[in-house]
This record gives sequence, structure tokens and C-alpha cells, in this order.
Amino acid sequence: MSTASPHAVARPLLDARDIEVALDGTAILKGATLQVREGEVHVLIGPNGAGKTTFANVVTGHVPRTAGSIDLRGQALAGPVYDRARSGIGRKFQVPRVFPRLSVKGNVAVARRARRGVPRAHEDVQLVDGNEARRADALSHGERQRLEIDMVLTQRPALAVLDEPTAGMTRDERAELAELIRAAAGRETFLIVEHDMDFVARTADTVSFMQDGRVVASGSYEQISADPAVRAAYLGAVDPAARRRAAAGDRETAAAGRGALEVAGLTVQRSRLSAVRDVSFDLRPGGSLGVLGRNGAGKTTLLEGIMGLLPTAGAIRVDGEPVDDRPPWWRARRGMALVPQGRQLFANLTVADNLRLARMSSSGEGREFDVHELFPAVRALMGRRAGLLSGGEQQQVAIARALLRRPTVLLLDEPTEGLSPIVVQEITRVLEHLVSQGLTIVLAEQHRAIVEELCDAFLMLRSGESAGGGRVAAGAIERFYSQL
Repeated sequence: MSTASPHAVARPLLDARDIEVALDGTAILKGATLQVREGEVHVLIGPNGAGKTTFANVVTGHVPRTAGSIDLRGQALAGPVYDRARSGIGRKFQVPRVFPRLSVKGNVAVARRARRGVPRAHEDVQLVDGNEARRADALSHGERQRLEIDMVLTQRPALAVLDEPTAGMTRDERAELAELIRAAAGRETFLIVEHDMDFVARTADTVSFMQDGRVVASGSYEQISADPAVRAAYLGAVDPAARRRAAAGDRETAAAGRGALEVAGLTVQRSRLSAVRDVSFDLRPGGSLGVLGRNGAGKTTLLEGIMGLLPTAGAIRVDGEPVDDRPPWWRARRGMALVPQGRQLFANLTVADNLRLARMSSSGEGREFDVHELFPAVRALMGRRAGLLSGGEQQQVAIARALLRRPTVLLLDEPTEGLSPIVVQEITRVLEHLVSQGLTIVLAEQHRAIVEELCDAFLMLRSGESAGGGRVAAGAIERFYSQL
């Protein structure tokens, strides 16, 4: 962990001053100013919707600025995206943008053709070890993240802009990436948008806190994390034990309803392979199951198989009725809804239109939820295009969209991925409320603390098979993790 930037006397590599951006008539950046020193790891944090990704998009040319200036090594940085890439700006996106039909080696080869400058020490780095021949669409989300980072570094950029690089990664993968970045610091320069504060502590020379479109504080990790204003706006304060007790009390008053989910001997096919094999579990109405496992273990495949998006063998029953031979739209009518990893909203439609389409589609047999009451922030976003929202805002809209289908069984794939701590708390609070109201939830999640807080039971996957599970209790999940 760095206590002060060792690059404080180095000249700015990137100098962005008074940046303003307005999208769809809404001011996103309101005079943001940031300097990144040559050779430092500079991490940008802040609440979802603060403008962090928009700032990164302005630097890379994906979003035009309405005011302000940006210099790279003393020269004005302007022009389209490809000109900025030629000037030395590399970019890793929030949602990985790799070539899905190419192998890992093929993706890196494409990036290598675009590189410029003299050889660097990271030239031969291969983050997705042992997977060079695999197609990118067969990788887990975390592996695709690492592949895209490798592609960026292979281009030898003057400044590597990484947006949420740890989203979807396991604890070990995050630690590996942190070591790589610290080893490259000094000869490489990074601007990283990130929410994982442990990762920030391990990597950052300088941390800047953004709020409401402005950079309001910069300093070492210790200085920023101790700032009361930062803690109040970003980290929040909560008593998980008290909240869990309150949720348990609500759950006792919830009437038993529909939503029993039985999965027996389920095998799910992906790319002609049995990616999930012989998985079974049984949930009562209002039950909550956390599905855990390392990247590539089969969590997403399992949820997509249950929803009918992938071919399956075995039994799936909702309230005792078989649904395993039914298409996804029929399962939706029977009460199933999926919140997919990556949200998958219609980016060019407004929030209102995304929600309107959900109301028009197949509805289940569950209760009507007031999504504006559950997510008050969504009401103010109705006129904005979904693709211009922050990750946290998109996630709230994605959950709201699923709830408008009146499900009795809600499947959620990594709902806290890439979100600030305070938004994670808000979404966790909403999910606790949904369970207390009798909604059955299956939650695929990287962070076992979320599962321990939300779920009655857990299922551990390893290489597509069940590695055990049971009731959520102190130390139970940790014991299984130690065996993976």
C-alpha cells in the first residue's frame, strides 16, 4: 500500500482541466480537473453516477467534451478515438470488448499489430495463462477482463486507462492483477476507475475522489479513505447484523406463496460442452440460494440453463410444474426472471422505454412491486438513454425491469459487480426486502459476504459440478472456499 505518491515531482503525463460534458441535456462533468504523473498508478473512485467512466471516455475520445482542455505530454489531445490511440492512449472498457470468435492468442495478435514505440518489459505478459488456444467467448467474465487488459498492455500505451478492471474477478485474480500493476508502475502509467477498495489500497500511488461531476479530493489512499466526506458519500455506514435481524423479522411475517424451485440432476450445454453437470437443489417459496465458485465454475451457465437460454438435461420445476422443456418466454410467464451479468439493457432506448418493454412482455404470477419506491433514483433517470447511465444506475434499472415482470423466482447474475460500496449496500437492502416479501432468489455472486448476508443456503460450484453446499452459517462457506 502506498502512503504517498513517489511521482509527486514528475511532470504530468496527462493534464485535464475544467472538463465539462453534457449528455442528453444532462450535465455529467462539471469542471473536472485531474493530472496523472508519468509512471504513477492513479485511481479514480467515487459513487456510481459521479462521472468516472465519462471522464475516461473524454480522455479516450469516446465522448466529446463541451468545455475544458486535455494535454498529453504537453500536447493537446484531440481528434477521434483512433488518433488518440496513436498518440498513446490505451483503453480497457467497463464491459470487456474482445473478439469473441478469435482465440486468446488471436486477440493478443490483433492488439500487437496496433502497438507502437520501443519494446517494453510487459511485451510477453500473458494474463490468461494456459488458455491461448481457447476462443474468447468460452472464457469466464473475469478471464475476458484479464484478456482485454493484456491486449491494452501489448499495445505499449503511454497511458493505460482501465475501467473497472477487477469486476467479475475472483480474489486470487484481483491479487494477481494488483501485483502485475505494481510491478509495472514506474515504467508504465495507469489511470484506473475502480470500486474495490482493497485493490485500490494495494495498487494506487494517487487516489482521486469524484462526486457530482467534479474531482473534489486527491491524495494517498490513506488520506482519501480517512476523509469523512468521502466515507459518507462513498463507503457508507451500515450494521449488517442489525439489518439481517430486521430482514429475518420481516420474513417471518411474509405469507408463504408461489415460487418453489426444484432443480434435479441438471446438466447445461454451452458450445457443445457440458459446462454444468448433475447439479441439484430445492428452494421453498421465499427461499434464497447463493451460487458461489471461481470464474469459469459455471455460475452464469447454471442460471442461463434454468432460464431456458441454454440446452439442458435434467429436471426444473416451479411450484411442482416441469418447465425444463419450455422456452424462456413460457418460463417468464410461469414466474421466472433473470437479471443477467452485464445488465443487457437497450442502450439507445430511454430508461422509461426499457421499463415499458418489460411491462409489455410476458408477466409472471407474482406480486406487483413499486420499483420507484424500491429504487428512488430510477424516477429521475426515466428520460435518459440507458447506455449513458453509470454501472450502478444501470444495475438498478436492470433489477427494476425484471421486477416489472412480476416474477415469483428471481435469478440474479453478479448484481453487485463493479458497484461502489454504498450502491452495493442499497441493492443488498432491496434484495433483502424482496426475500422478506416472499420472492424466491437465486444469486450468483463473487463476494461471499453478500451471500452470507442475503441467503439462507449456498451452493458451491467447481468445474461445472457441485462441490457442496448447505445452510448459510458462520464459517461454512469459508471452509468450502479453502478446498477449491
